[in-house]
Amino acid sequence: MTKIFQHIDTVFIPVRNIDRAAEWYTGIMGGSLGWRSEKGEYQCILFGQTSLTLCLTDDETAFQSKRAAFNFYVANAEEAFAYLKSHDVQVEGILEYGAKYFAFYDPDGNALEVCEY
Repeated sequence: MTKIFQHIDTVFIPVRNIDRAAEWYTGIMGGSLGWRSEKGEYQCILFGQTSLTLCLTDDETAFQSKRAAFNFYVANAEEAFAYLKSHDVQVEGILEYGAKYFAFYDPDGNALEVCEY
């Protein structure tokens, strides 16, 4: 049987200000600029094989979930935690349950997560 679905291409993230979000995801998070739509309502930030697509919206219901839809793998959770705190990123405490992980939030309040295993 042929494997049809090969990998996650992108994860969509709603944002209120696409330029501010792109600066945060490329600056603080270390992603690189991929592409930007002609009208500017979408912008792709590259992280290895999977990208994040920032989606400009004024629909406040898009920001209601406080549960991360994905996580960033790191080799050292404590180092990532200290780095994010040093950049005034809102972080929650490190938890350990078979892996070390913690939640943090982007400037729009989107829940993100870090995982070390």
